[in-house]
Amino acid sequence: MQDAGRTKRSARGKETVRERHFRDLLEALPAAVYATDAAGRITFYNPAAAEIAGRRPELGKDEWCVTWRLYWPDGTPMPHDACPMAIALKENRAVRGMEILAERPDGSRIPVMPYPTPLRDASGALIGAVNVLIDMTDLKRAEQDIQRLAGNLEERVAQRTRQLEASVQELKESERRFRLLVQSVTDYAIFMLDTDGIVTNWNAGAQRIKGYAAEDIIGHHFSRFYRAADQRAGVPQRGIETARATGRYEAEGWRVRKDGSEFWANVIIDAIHDESGILIGFAKITRDLTERRAIEDQLRHAHKMEAIGQLTGGIAHDFNNLLAAVMGNLELIEGEALTDEARRRAGVAIRAVQKASELTNDLLAFARKQRLELKPTDINALVSGMGEMLLRTLGGLFRIEVALGEGLWAAQADANQIESAILNLAINARDAMPNGGTLTLITANLRVGQLNRVADLEPGDYVLVEVTDTGTGMSEEVKTRAFDPFFTTKDVGKGSGLGLSQVYGMVRQSGGTVAIDSALGRGTTVRLYLPRARAAAEASPGEKSKSPAMWRARGERALVVDNDDGVREVITCALELFGYETATAESGGAALHLLERARFDIVVMDFAMPVMNGLEASQIIRSHWPELPILFITGHAAAVDLDDESGQNAVLRKPFLSAELARKVRSLLDRTIARRASNVVELRPEAVSR
Repeated sequence: MQDAGRTKRSARGKETVRERHFRDLLEALPAAVYATDAAGRITFYNPAAAEIAGRRPELGKDEWCVTWRLYWPDGTPMPHDACPMAIALKENRAVRGMEILAERPDGSRIPVMPYPTPLRDASGALIGAVNVLIDMTDLKRAEQDIQRLAGNLEERVAQRTRQLEASVQELKESERRFRLLVQSVTDYAIFMLDTDGIVTNWNAGAQRIKGYAAEDIIGHHFSRFYRAADQRAGVPQRGIETARATGRYEAEGWRVRKDGSEFWANVIIDAIHDESGILIGFAKITRDLTERRAIEDQLRHAHKMEAIGQLTGGIAHDFNNLLAAVMGNLELIEGEALTDEARRRAGVAIRAVQKASELTNDLLAFARKQRLELKPTDINALVSGMGEMLLRTLGGLFRIEVALGEGLWAAQADANQIESAILNLAINARDAMPNGGTLTLITANLRVGQLNRVADLEPGDYVLVEVTDTGTGMSEEVKTRAFDPFFTTKDVGKGSGLGLSQVYGMVRQSGGTVAIDSALGRGTTVRLYLPRARAAAEASPGEKSKSPAMWRARGERALVVDNDDGVREVITCALELFGYETATAESGGAALHLLERARFDIVVMDFAMPVMNGLEASQIIRSHWPELPILFITGHAAAVDLDDESGQNAVLRKPFLSAELARKVRSLLDRTIARRASNVVELRPEAVSR
């Protein structure tokens, strides 16, 4: 040992300062460096080389290519003569770019990149080689990380690419579905405008509603859908400017189709902006509301007519009360007059009251509050029977044509009122044809359903009566107001304006309706829709007249109930003239009080009274005195049917003549007496058996 130490120190002692400097430099290098002699035996190594090898080589003995176990990068064992250092020594050349795996004593392997270079003496003879080893572990790890990152990146790129492709496909599918949706909508016109209002696309609904094919309208300004007056007023431009400023514009108005016809439209214009907020155009949606507007107009008209009807019905009721008092007192004056002239004047006044009563009946007809005798009616027979009367009414300048429907159903109607309605329409037609013309009457069966709806009519069977003239016709304004009471286009004094309103009210009260088809220069057609009767038509027997002497009292007592003092007095006087003993009450409550204290054979009672009306009072009376007959007197015309099947109730309308009152009272009393007698006969056998 001492000899070896002295040898190393002796060898170092022989080193020059320069050599020692290079040795120190190589040992300090972080790169692995070792040298061999020409036979491949290791003659020098630095600490970095020992660290890579995992051990310190034995100088002059260990050979890198032989002592170490080396492998190709794929893990295949490397032959000794294929080692880069062996090649450098054998072929006397530097070797570059050969990566190897070096196995350490612990079995671990590290990737190494060797750089062997031959060493020559001054004469050029090979004396050995030097090798620099680069540990590739970190580089390989970095490459793996890069590869892994690259793989991840590629996967992410591929995944993102797939997502984008899916999004593009979904967008295309969405656009396709949206295009199909828009093109399939036929109830709405949906199209686009550019920022100047030029049409850029067009759906099937737009073609159906507006009449333009896509090739006819794309590239044109949307203002052509507006009336000329609206175009001049700047309505189209105002619409898109509002949408431009606020984002949305909505309005309703008349629009024009390709063929020039007009329709009522609801229009919405929405502004469309791109992602950066720049306006790129407008979406426009148009709905055809013509039919809905017509229905709303009909509904408003029906509400108006109903309101006017309520008003006129109330006026007629109050007026009838006044007329009843006037009529009764005039009759008393006529009966008590001392001179023929006084009686004549009273008669004239009575006839005037009767005329006024006819006027209130017309008002009640419009208000649908008159009392109708609705029975199965043969309309064909009724129209045929009016031929001669219509000829006399119209005169020689007019021709009447009649087309009666075969197998016509019976109508549920008041024959007298239908006859009056047709006569009214004929007179109106005559006035509309000052130079003569043709009046046509047509009857037909009509089944109203979902496919042929008629305004104001429920689905069902109806009898149609058409009255058509070839006259001057009506303007839209006149046609709209034709059913209004007191509305007339005739000169002052030539018409009351109640004719058509009376027809309207009567038919509506019958369960039907009336429609007018007219235009200036085209004449007028009025259609009456009457509900079909479920029983066969019957003849309307006329009531047999009786002598006033037969209407007198036979010892009966009558209770007169009316809140109007004048009417109550007239009824009382009229009954007393025919021999009835009377008592009076000003209300339903007062009448019940009297009935509890005294016996009466009949109650004559007003229908429309405050607090307790006639119907309410009659229900209480019927519960306590079930056989007591009641005569309702009304100027209101019962909204309910006050007659009953038993014949215990009857109705008399104001104003009335004393004889009419006496006849109604006597008839009601006689029915009551007959009913009581019938009950006695039915009970007699049972009584005998007892």
